[in-house]
Amino acid sequence: MAFHHSAARASIPDWVFDLTNRIHIPFLSPYLRKTIGVYEALDQMCMKAVSEVRADVLERSNSTTGGALLRNLVKANMDVDGEQDEKERGQRSLTDRELVSNMFLFFIAGHETTANTLSFVCAFLALYPDVQQKILEEVKLIWPNGVPEDVEEAEYKNTFSRLTYTTAVFYEALRLIPIVSRLGRMVLKDTVLRTYRLNGVGDPEPYSVPMKEGSEIIIDMAAVHRNPIYWGADADDFKPERFVDTDTYRWPRDAFLAFSTGFRDCIGRRFAAVEGANVIARIIRRYEILVPKHLKDMPFEEQKAYLLKWRPFVSNSPVYPEVTFRKRS
Repeated sequence: MAFHHSAARASIPDWVFDLTNRIHIPFLSPYLRKTIGVYEALDQMCMKAVSEVRADVLERSNSTTGGALLRNLVKANMDVDGEQDEKERGQRSLTDRELVSNMFLFFIAGHETTANTLSFVCAFLALYPDVQQKILEEVKLIWPNGVPEDVEEAEYKNTFSRLTYTTAVFYEALRLIPIVSRLGRMVLKDTVLRTYRLNGVGDPEPYSVPMKEGSEIIIDMAAVHRNPIYWGADADDFKPERFVDTDTYRWPRDAFLAFSTGFRDCIGRRFAAVEGANVIARIIRRYEILVPKHLKDMPFEEQKAYLLKWRPFVSNSPVYPEVTFRKRS
């Protein structure tokens, strides 16, 4: 709930809130009042978290442990506060309000996005039990005695590099159902894009697109992710193996835009991959994921259309996130 109301607060202009506060509009006014309440409560929670982390940093000033992002931001901000040059300090430091703004960004950009992708992963695994079995075989090599209960024993830094196929499943789900469908960019200087046109028969036809400085361009991420030039004739199929490098194959990094690309790509892409792969590994080690009972008698394509249906919001979200978990013996 907090995510959806925060997204509404960030996307709806202030004048709309002011208007609905002065003039009662059925349905809209109550929703926006609730949005303000949720937003203010979340804001207070974030401010409290910043204060608590600052106190913790002061108490353990010599400690080098802890890799929490907020702690590192607060600590870096406090380190800058100690500089003598006021101008430099002002350029490099963050106010409490800016720290809270960054917390909102991490919350909106890093919470719902990964959760939605994992929902789609579960749907894909229910539809493709052979893929699920391959993940289980990979995970058993890492955790032969089951999922470690202690976080330290899990050793994610060491296990992630061994979850090659599991990570490929996470990426393949992102390829077929990206977090957002389109990616905006601005042209910084005159340039020419050289690309190919598919004419339906024969080889791709090369052509050029001149781009003027200041132009705004929209990249159709879904189209790039399903382009057979980069992903092969089976680009519409769920095939995690396409994200596994071999001696003779290297998957096309430039055609995978799930985390954006260039200098402004997603700051959390590595964290998302580690988190996603490890969550999948832990789930599959404990549970078998099945198609829900009410879909079992449907043809495969109908099951697929139902479970993978999505709607656009801040990130693309599943419409029917329904699967069955059966505990493994």
